[in-house]
Amino acid sequence: MAQLFANNAASAITTPITAVATAIPVATGEGALFPAPTGGDYFLATLVGLNGNGQEDNWEIVRVTARSGDV
Repeated sequence: MAQLFANNAASAITTPITAVATAIPVATGEGALFPAPTGGDYFLATLVGLNGNGQEDNWEIVRVTARSGDV
């Protein structure tokens, strides 16, 4: 089980997510910017929430254990 990395990978989440979401879709074609974990590997991603003025106001670090295309 190894932690994977990608330099400066970023994308927009394309649909709202909930507190129990297990899949997060990103912009078309941008999933390839992120690692594709297999066999227990993972990478960390920071989800950033924006307020009504477009300013960052909420952050959460998640462990990503799989990626399929843009999800």
